Amino acid sequence: MVKIPTPPSIPPSGWEVKNNSDRGNIMMKYIKPIGLISLPVLIVLIVIMFLIPGSIIAGPQVTTTFDDQTFMAVTIYNDGTGLVKDTREIELPRAEFDLIFMDVASRMDPTSVHFVNETDPDSLTILEQNYEYDLVSTAALYEAHIDNHIEIRTEDGRTIDGILLSYDGNLVIQTRSGINIINNPVEVTFDDLPEGLITRPTLRWSLISSRDMTAECEMSYLTDGLGWEANYVAIVGQNDDVLDLSGWVTINNNSGTAYYDAELKLVAGEVHRVKQYDYECEYGEDTEEIPCDTGYDAGFVEESFFEYHLYTLQRPATVLNNQQKQISLLEGEGIGVEKLFIFDPGYAYYYSGDTAEAEIEVRLNFMNSEENELGIPIPAGLIRVYKEDSSGSLQFIGEDRVDHTPKDEEIEILMGEAFDIVGERVVMDRREIRYDTWEYDVKVTIRNHKTEDVEIIYWDHVWGDWEVLRSTTEYSQKDASTVEFIIPVESDGETVLNYTIRRQW
Repeated sequence: MVKIPTPPSIPPSGWEVKNNSDRGNIMMKYIKPIGLISLPVLIVLIVIMFLIPGSIIAGPQVTTTFDDQTFMAVTIYNDGTGLVKDTREIELPRAEFDLIFMDVASRMDPTSVHFVNETDPDSLTILEQNYEYDLVSTAALYEAHIDNHIEIRTEDGRTIDGILLSYDGNLVIQTRSGINIINNPVEVTFDDLPEGLITRPTLRWSLISSRDMTAECEMSYLTDGLGWEANYVAIVGQNDDVLDLSGWVTINNNSGTAYYDAELKLVAGEVHRVKQYDYECEYGEDTEEIPCDTGYDAGFVEESFFEYHLYTLQRPATVLNNQQKQISLLEGEGIGVEKLFIFDPGYAYYYSGDTAEAEIEVRLNFMNSEENELGIPIPAGLIRVYKEDSSGSLQFIGEDRVDHTPKDEEIEILMGEAFDIVGERVVMDRREIRYDTWEYDVKVTIRNHKTEDVEIIYWDHVWGDWEVLRSTTEYSQKDASTVEFIIPVESDGETVLNYTIRRQW
């Protein structure tokens, strides 16, 4: 609690009121009254006052707050950075003055600030910029009042007044009767708010304006604490061949200020920023529019922007400090999807009898194309998948994180592991053909306990130069070190694949 003390009564002429900080009380000292000043001396003093440089005499101050805003725009990047453009209508005097620009982000980067008078850019000269962020807090008030007078009320109702000597959780007070250590005071009264402590982060400019005007001034800056991510919900049809997709943007604002009725833009893509070296962290000491008929008018419009994609909300949005806000990004229905079963037991060719058992992965793949009822750049994010059970209730069946995906590219969702399908691979024999060449006989067994037929995609990873000498089913080369087999397995049945690989290094 900060109290403004009642000013003392005016002392008699010739007396000066002084605060005796050593004893914590007010004392008066008599000073000989100054006689009348002669007229010539008075004239000289007046002339000197007019000749004092302007830097000594404090110029006017102009203060601007949220109330002066005429436009606010916020662009948010994936890495937690935000670009803020704050336009305000400000009365500028024809003078050298200080502009106090309040209500800015406490996590702003002061080196990124750009200020311009949009009404008349050439009429304003910037001399100096200061970012003031020493905010009022309990600890800051105590630290600023060391060696100064404070008044304390204790739990037992006593009032103690004296000089604050130190603060480390307890208060050490010098009073007339001695030194007191106070723990958990009920109320503390300070004489005033120390110079330098402010209630809100503030930018202060020293400016020169060549004329009086009402100006539209834009201040832009980068700040940490603003981030966004995409979240998707997919509902799979009963036959696992179509899905409906909805996307949401989740915006987090921990930048230290609010943004009212802002034009909101989101940038998808990895923007390179130079990272400052942080010793403590290191060592752990502490424009293609979305079609109107898809329901995007109230949401975001997407466009290509440099090597990224820009999503612009088609209405103003207010994002409060320490708020998480969700806004609809996209809607798609009847998207064709394919369910895949993948058996990938890894590499195991060290000796005969090598056995590898692995769970069968289940994946959902679909094309991000207009032909498939989608066809827009998809920002990276978390996708959660649901499906209706026999009673019509939605059940959660898996989730995965998708990368930034351009249109006409495939999106793959890892759903989990198949419960009713078992895969096993065994190296039956290995033969040395010569010192750098070996042959391997491999047996793969797939058992399907489901009530429908399935196809299993089996991957074998082979190092070096290799070729398949023989196989009981078709295969293809997936990449330089992977051979792919498609293994059909009937309902409640078993399929055995035998093949021989020759490997050379």
